[in-house]
Amino acid sequence: MTEVAQDLRIALRQLRRSPGFAATAILTLALGIGANTAIFSALNATLLKLLPVRDPQQLYTVLLVNGGTQPPNTQGTGHGNTSFSYPVFQALRQRTNVLADLIAHIPLSYGKVPVRLGDTVAERAGEEVSGNYFSGLGVPMALGRGLTEAEESEHSPVTVISYRFWQQAFARDRGAIGKTLYIKGVPCTVVGVTAPSFFGVSHSGAMDFWIPLQTRPELNAWGERVTNVSRFGSSRWWNVPMLARLHPGISPDQAQSILQPTFWHAASEGNGTLDPKRWPAHLGFEPLRGIAGAADHYQTPLEIMMALVGLVLLIACTNVALLVVARNTVRQREFAVRMAVGARPSRLLRQLLTESGLLACAGALLGWGLALGATRALAVWARIDAGLAPDWHVLLFTLAVASLSAIAFALVPLRGTMRIPIEQELKRSNQNMSQSRSRVRGGNAAMALQIAMCLALLAASSLTVRSLLNYERQDLGMQAQNLLVFDVNPQGVSSDAQAVLFYRRLLDRIRALPGVQAASLVRGRPGIGWNSTEGITLDGVEPRESSGSRAEIHYNDVGAEFFQTTGIPLLQGRGFTDADTAEGPAVVVINEEFARRFLKHGALGHRIDNHPGSEIVGVVKDSKYARVAEGAVPMVYYALAQRGMTGQITVEVRAAGSPTALLPEMQRAMRELDPNMPLQKPMTQTAQFEESYLTPRLFSRLAVSFGLLAAFLVATGLYGTLAYRVQRRRGEIGIRMAMGANRAAVLRMVLRECLWMALGGFALGLPLCLAISRMLRAQLYQLDALDPVSILSATAITLFIVLVAALLPARRAASVNPTEALRAE
Repeated sequence: MTEVAQDLRIALRQLRRSPGFAATAILTLALGIGANTAIFSALNATLLKLLPVRDPQQLYTVLLVNGGTQPPNTQGTGHGNTSFSYPVFQALRQRTNVLADLIAHIPLSYGKVPVRLGDTVAERAGEEVSGNYFSGLGVPMALGRGLTEAEESEHSPVTVISYRFWQQAFARDRGAIGKTLYIKGVPCTVVGVTAPSFFGVSHSGAMDFWIPLQTRPELNAWGERVTNVSRFGSSRWWNVPMLARLHPGISPDQAQSILQPTFWHAASEGNGTLDPKRWPAHLGFEPLRGIAGAADHYQTPLEIMMALVGLVLLIACTNVALLVVARNTVRQREFAVRMAVGARPSRLLRQLLTESGLLACAGALLGWGLALGATRALAVWARIDAGLAPDWHVLLFTLAVASLSAIAFALVPLRGTMRIPIEQELKRSNQNMSQSRSRVRGGNAAMALQIAMCLALLAASSLTVRSLLNYERQDLGMQAQNLLVFDVNPQGVSSDAQAVLFYRRLLDRIRALPGVQAASLVRGRPGIGWNSTEGITLDGVEPRESSGSRAEIHYNDVGAEFFQTTGIPLLQGRGFTDADTAEGPAVVVINEEFARRFLKHGALGHRIDNHPGSEIVGVVKDSKYARVAEGAVPMVYYALAQRGMTGQITVEVRAAGSPTALLPEMQRAMRELDPNMPLQKPMTQTAQFEESYLTPRLFSRLAVSFGLLAAFLVATGLYGTLAYRVQRRRGEIGIRMAMGANRAAVLRMVLRECLWMALGGFALGLPLCLAISRMLRAQLYQLDALDPVSILSATAITLFIVLVAALLPARRAASVNPTEALRAE
């Protein structure tokens, strides 16, 4: 212990003597470790982390494999391979010999629903769940209790809220238990609050509250309209996601084999005899890890990000290694003295390891702080409500990186230290020390490798930025600027007649507001990321694609003046008007892609027969429906008033100025009509379409951040290396200048050395650029992975960074006074 304490004192004394070196090394390490820790934290939270519940390794998501989606002639939710019918859930939950618990959790909406506490109305995400949801998962409770199976069977109006909801709405008041929340207008009593770490298991994201399975039409699952009799219990409505807790000792394969007959019998109930050749589905069990559904969106981008940020860490470690080598070169005389008086190599190694360990620990601590801020930014950028705060797995990762760095920094200079010619070193002064040719070459190789990695990261940044610009420049087919959208789901409306009256009053109030140019309604919000499709008959014949397969037609229900409000150009005929009501002739409008594929010789007057008597009265220009990246799809627009107006509807408002400035007046108008109803998810139409490429935007931001970080590290590393070399070569430069070399020649000498390193870096970096470009191929939009503009841009930026970093040391070399340099020598 005495020697360890002595090593620590010596290490601290050495670092205090070189504050610039210590600060640079610690900051460099912190940037590299912090960036890696943040990305690993996101990867761990979204894909690897187990739920904070009892025995999470025994929990599985139940899914359909091999069959794809629900059986033929049934309806689903959009999550076809993870949704089952209620009879299937009821049949499987009886198999207690295999399943310790089978848990149902069904979102109340595709998004959020209105929740009122007192006079405050807000949007909250919620689920209706089976009574064993909390007990089966083993969710720890911060307050109160979970739900019970009796409350499920009685469909009781009670709710459990999340810790975050309790914190935001109740300010952590313990008196929240027993309070009433009005969920979609239905009063529900709060009976419990979950622990802070639990956010639910839904694909839809973090949940705010949970209620027992319900039969009330106001609380229909997945936002079904109240005019649809509750589909709870229907064998033809596959809407129930399930989680299974297997008994210990039973594998997923064994559970699938035992439960398959029960599943098949229950799936056939009410749907006739299912043909295994037509629907070859069987049960599957997937381990429940990370944030539900995150793998679909973030797995590949995060894995690529881990590879890219690993290059940043390598650059940082190389920088610090070069700093340590340069510093230990200056300390050769100290090492020679210590070895001359009997210091063993192991003693020097321990001393170097202690100094490197202090640097690595300080860098890791600062990096951990940077990672905490970076993960918060990542959560905001990725719109992940569950949070990405690092846990002990991430802490272990950080400590492992720091430990490996410390060992590497101690071992890198050790070989040179052990080979010091002691007698020669003791005779040499600090002023006439020079670097060996092999050490110079080693430094050049290290800097060339850094330049290569910087080039690769800047190429990745350039590719992702150009890909993002392709998203932003895409023609939407509508005038999305100055267009405000928000959802409305009136709670007191139970019939189409009431809905028509409600929306007529709402639109009248909105159109009367100053600054509003037009307003209309639409069933499915454009740019939301999902769409509705159906098979139709055109003039009594089912349209076919050129391949012969049945055509899948996209559709939406829109209100009067929808095309004028959104700015979708009308090409033929007319759009919808207030006269297109349920009492009038049924009419439809198609887009030009539909006409191009199926009605090349004229569209007006033809009939789409799945909606009785629907006559095509107009053709509009193609516009984006679900997302920016989609191609042209055949589209049918139905008159909303003729298809039913209950349930959630999107309002589109064209503003003369800033659309968001209208929100307070619109919220006031909504409160006058329905005090339980907020404006749901208000935003501009442009912002809504931007959400459809949220992951590419996040990917581009991270890639640019890593590229800039790499550029900064390479610039500082190159500057430090060249400045150190110039300082060591002052005598040589003085002799050159005394013999007639002018300042321009010295400047060229230093810059030439730097350019040779850059050329070596480019030679190493181009193959690395090609490898990273291929890795990024699937993440790019309308851009070739080997895009020459991106690679040339990255090369030019890297060369500029190299020249700027080299210019100051080169100018310092050119300004050496030969007389003073020779006198010092």
